[in-house]
Amino acid sequence: MQFESNLKIIGAKRFKDTVDGTLYDNTKLFVEVQLNDQNGNAVGAASSEMQWGTSDNFAKIQHLSYPFLAKCTLEMVTNGKTTKTVVLNVQPQASQSAKPAQQG
Repeated sequence: MQFESNLKIIGAKRFKDTVDGTLYDNTKLFVEVQLNDQNGNAVGAASSEMQWGTSDNFAKIQHLSYPFLAKCTLEMVTNGKTTKTVVLNVQPQASQSAKPAQQG
């Protein structure tokens, strides 16, 4: 099931390496999500980790200032036992700009 949502992306991390003979190639997004405050024991937000394809996707957003807002296409997937949400596409909102150049 695919759907769109506006997300606040607070960080991103890529990984591409072989570990114990297995190739890992991914980008993880860290997204702000509201804490469940229904019972009065939590307030505010936390981060949730979401998969976003291969490490190539990291280059699409590494130049942005963090955190940033983006319109994202998401999909819920399952292995029959557990369900997770993966990111299919990230479109930073037009107001997002690149990081300032580092002064050296």
